[in-house]
Amino acid sequence: MAIQVLNVSAGNALNRLSEPLKQRIVAAQTDALEFEFPSAHDLCARALADLKIAIEPPLEARDWPASDVGDKSAKELVDFYANILARNDVPEQAIPLQAVNLAHRTQLLRAFRDPDRVISDTCAKVVAIVATFPNTAEEIRCGRNPGDVLDPYILGAAQTLMCAGDFEHTISATVSHKVLMIIEGLLGHLHEDVIGAMRGNVRAPEPRGKDQETLDPESNPFPGADIVQPPLASGRPLRFHQVKSKTGSAKGGDGRRLGLQLSELKRVYGGEAYYVALIGNTLRGHRSMAGVLRAAPDVVVLVGEAAFRELTGSVAGPQLLLRLYQSSFDVAARQTGYSFQSVVSTIVMAFRERAGELGEDFLEAVLHDAIGGDATQQDSRFFVPIRRKRGSIEK
Repeated sequence: MAIQVLNVSAGNALNRLSEPLKQRIVAAQTDALEFEFPSAHDLCARALADLKIAIEPPLEARDWPASDVGDKSAKELVDFYANILARNDVPEQAIPLQAVNLAHRTQLLRAFRDPDRVISDTCAKVVAIVATFPNTAEEIRCGRNPGDVLDPYILGAAQTLMCAGDFEHTISATVSHKVLMIIEGLLGHLHEDVIGAMRGNVRAPEPRGKDQETLDPESNPFPGADIVQPPLASGRPLRFHQVKSKTGSAKGGDGRRLGLQLSELKRVYGGEAYYVALIGNTLRGHRSMAGVLRAAPDVVVLVGEAAFRELTGSVAGPQLLLRLYQSSFDVAARQTGYSFQSVVSTIVMAFRERAGELGEDFLEAVLHDAIGGDATQQDSRFFVPIRRKRGSIEK
């Protein structure tokens, strides 16, 4: 029997999606906080049980909705649990740590039906990205793209203007820049995946096939949307969200395309469309907002806390995300053992050795490696690009 999406008409285009995708949508519709935890007492009891703390939540919490506790700030939750622990004769010296752990666990349970799985999946992604952090001087001299070489003029400016002439500090700053760029890309994807796993949300599937811009219920059901929020009750709107890390994450020229895609989603499925940036406290300076609104005036553009409220359904949404990331980054750091200082020391030594080989100083050696090469590879009149075909490399 075909799955029917809840709280929409039988003729809604959502019911023409693939069965696995409809199954994910219905699961999101049935994992709301109040469905799993009818009261705040139930939520607190689960947090206490998960941490194997054998005490009962206050009886009066049976009369509170779960959100009364789940949407408290981290500080409010710590104070809340500290009082409960103290009333249950927990040793005073143990209360601060246990209260913090309970607050953390409660926020994770507020955000996710299965927080441990989400943490595990996020850790795996972080560990995979840490494996791409630079480890050698060659990775600093040239990135994955053969044209992405270390610029000796930028390096010279950094050495003089930022590092007081210190060679090792200059290399450290350069490696830091490379790592931070990788982390920035990682977070952009994590935001989509992790928020897409929160209660009531569905991560939109990546488009497949040759035409990845046009809506197709089978191969590309939600072009322009990163996260879909199906209606949790009759009368609530279906919502589509295009998510960016911050207001400057998208180029101004992308606005019209995104606006048209979001409008098409509304035309086909109904509902509301949002263009959100997580980091930022004002829409001033938003690069692509004007283009989106020109193409689709009814799209709602949000930033900062307003964006988090819509995406997470909680005033504590930013903290919920931060808690999960802190857990994941901590586990990933222990698993990988990546040592930034050790990597910098190794790279510094390699740059010094290279300068010694060439009989030049540090910057001149970098200049030599950045511009030297075969003339036939540097002049378009002689250059023959290498083409990849069916897994082989051919000229």
